[in-house]
Amino acid sequence: MFVRTWILFLVFPVIVSTNECYVTPCTRDIIIVVDGSSSMQTSTYVSQEINMITKLTYSWTLDESKVRLALVGAYFGNEFNGLDYFTDGSLVEKRLQSFRLAAMQYGLFNGDFNTTVRFLDERYVGQRANFGPRMNVQKRIVIFTSHSGVDDIASTKDTLQRFGQLGYAVTLVGIGVSESVYKSTYYHKFVSVQLFELGVVAQSIIDTITDDGICFLDQGWTTPKPEICTTSTTTTRAPTTTTKKTASVKPATTPKPVPPTQPPFPVGDYQDCSCTTQSLYIDIVFVVDVSEGMGLGGLMMVKAEINTLVGQMSLDPNIEKHVQVGLIKYSNEAEIVFKPSDYDDEDEFTEDLWSDPRLQDVDRVDEVNLHLGLQKAAKMIGSMRRGVRKVVVIYAASYNDEGNDDARQIAANIRESGYEIITVAFVEPESSNLVMKIGEIASPRMNFTSFRDDLLVEEMEDAFCQVNCYCPNGWKQLVLENRKYGECFFPTKIDASWTATKFECPILSKDHTGNGHLVYVNSAHKNTFLNKFFMDHWDPENQEKPNYDIGYYYDKTTKKFIWVNGVTNNPYANWAEGYPDITKGECVMARRVDGTQNDFRWISVNCQTDYGRGLCQEAACDSDFYCPPEDN
Repeated sequence: MFVRTWILFLVFPVIVSTNECYVTPCTRDIIIVVDGSSSMQTSTYVSQEINMITKLTYSWTLDESKVRLALVGAYFGNEFNGLDYFTDGSLVEKRLQSFRLAAMQYGLFNGDFNTTVRFLDERYVGQRANFGPRMNVQKRIVIFTSHSGVDDIASTKDTLQRFGQLGYAVTLVGIGVSESVYKSTYYHKFVSVQLFELGVVAQSIIDTITDDGICFLDQGWTTPKPEICTTSTTTTRAPTTTTKKTASVKPATTPKPVPPTQPPFPVGDYQDCSCTTQSLYIDIVFVVDVSEGMGLGGLMMVKAEINTLVGQMSLDPNIEKHVQVGLIKYSNEAEIVFKPSDYDDEDEFTEDLWSDPRLQDVDRVDEVNLHLGLQKAAKMIGSMRRGVRKVVVIYAASYNDEGNDDARQIAANIRESGYEIITVAFVEPESSNLVMKIGEIASPRMNFTSFRDDLLVEEMEDAFCQVNCYCPNGWKQLVLENRKYGECFFPTKIDASWTATKFECPILSKDHTGNGHLVYVNSAHKNTFLNKFFMDHWDPENQEKPNYDIGYYYDKTTKKFIWVNGVTNNPYANWAEGYPDITKGECVMARRVDGTQNDFRWISVNCQTDYGRGLCQEAACDSDFYCPPEDN
C-alpha cells in the first residue's frame, strides 16, 4: 500500500524560534537551589530535576566578569552543600553530578523550606555571608522546591522580602506544587512544573525561567549596548547568508488534539538514564525524505529540527564524549549528502545543512524508496566507530510498504545488528495511517510525529539518551516496558556470606564507577525483573537451590531495616511468611519458593554464616558515566 500525506504549515525560507537574552549588563550573580528532600518523592524525580537545571545552565558563559553561578544542594545526604560562585562551566556539571550521586546512594531526607531560606541567608545574602555578591551586579536566586507546608512557607516571608530589598530577585520553581501554596511568602516569579513534566521539560518552561527569572533588567538599569547574556537553543537560527529561496505563505492549520504515540512510562522509583545532550557519545545517521510529499515547508522544518539537535551536541573528536553524524536524502533514489568523516565541528555541520544545494528544495517526484535510503544508512553506520552505540533517524512524509520499496526487512536487519531506529512522520493529525506504518520499523518507543511538534525536540533528545544508555559488558540493564533505566545488575559466581558479597560488589564495578552495591529492590516490577534475570543465569550444578542476597539489613542503631545505598523509606517489601525474624539473622536473602519458577520471597539470614549468591547493582553507562568503547 502506498500512503501519501500533505502538510500545511506557515512556510518561510527559514524556520526560526530562538530565544536570546539581549540584556545589558549581561553580568549576573545567580544562585540556584536544587531540592534533594523527600518532598521530591523519588531519586528519579531528583535526577530529572538536575537534568532540567543542566538544560537551563549549559549555554551560560561563566566568567569572573560575566555570569557567576552558585549551586546549593538542599538535603543531599541530609545536609546542605553550598560553595562559592563558579566561574568555570565544567565545575558546574561536576557539582550537579555529585548531587545526583548523593540522591542515588543515600536516598532522600526530610526537609523544609524555611531551613533552605535560612541557609541562603547565612551563606550568601546576609551581612555575615561567606560568599557575598559583587558590587553593582544584578542578583538572582532560583529555588527549585517541592515543599508544601503552608506554615513552613509562610515563615519565610520576612526573610525573602529582605532578600528583595537587598536586590535579590527570587524565582520559585515549584515542582509538583501549586503557586497557591506559596502565596503567603514573597517572591519575584513563580514557575510551575508538574512531576510528570520533569522527564522531558518543555523548552517554554526553560525560557520562562531564563527570561522572566534571570535576564530581565532590574529597575534603574539601562541598556547602552546589546550583548548576549544567555542563549537558549530551542531551534537554532539558520545562517541568513545562505537563504536564497522564498516560498509562498500557506494558511496555518490548527492541529487537532491527539493522544501520545507512546504509552506512559512505568511508575516507580527507578534511576533514569542521565540525559545531557552535549555529553552524548553515539553515532547518528539522518535519513531524510525529500520527495514532493515532504514539501519545502516540511524540509525546512526537518533541517531546523536536525540543526537544533546537533547544535547541542559536540562533534569534536578531541572531546571524550562526542558524536559522529552522517546524512542521507532519499525520494525515488538515495544519495549521501554528508559523510560522518566530513565534520568535527557542529557549527560547520549546521551551516552546511542550510547552505548545501542538495538540501535547498525537495525533488519533484512523488515516489519514495526508503529501502534504498536504509541500504546506504546500513552501510554508513556499519563503517562508523566500533563499540559505539548507533542510531538511524528517519524523517518521512510518505511511505510505501510494497514491492522493492518495502523497507521493513532491511530495517529489521539494522535493529538485529544492535542499532536503533527512530522514525519521525511529518503528517497532519488526521493522517494517522502513516504514523502506524512508519512506526512499524522503529525501535520500541522511538516512533514520533510532527503534529506533536511542541514536544518533538524533547522526545528526540530523550530517544538519543536512551540510545546512549547501556551497561558495561557482562552486566544486565533494567528494562521495563521497553524503557531502559540507569541500573545494571550482575550475579556473583560463588556462594559467600552476605557480608562478603557486600564488599564484592564495589570490586566488581571498579572498572566503571566503583559504586556497586547489593541490589536495591523497590517495586514489584523490578522484583519480577530481577527474579527472572537471576533464574536465567542460575546454574543448578553450581548452586543447589536458587537464592541471592539483596542490599537490605537490620540496623541496630535505628532499629529498622535499611538499604545499603542509604534508602530508609522504601515502601516495597516481599517477605516470606513468618519474616522478618532477626533471631535468624539481620541480613536479607531472596529465596525461591518451592514448586515455582520465578517466585522469590525475602528471608532473614545470618550476615556471617549463611551462604548464598549475591546480586550486585551498578549505574549504567550514559551521558554522565562514560564507558570507553568496547568491540561488540
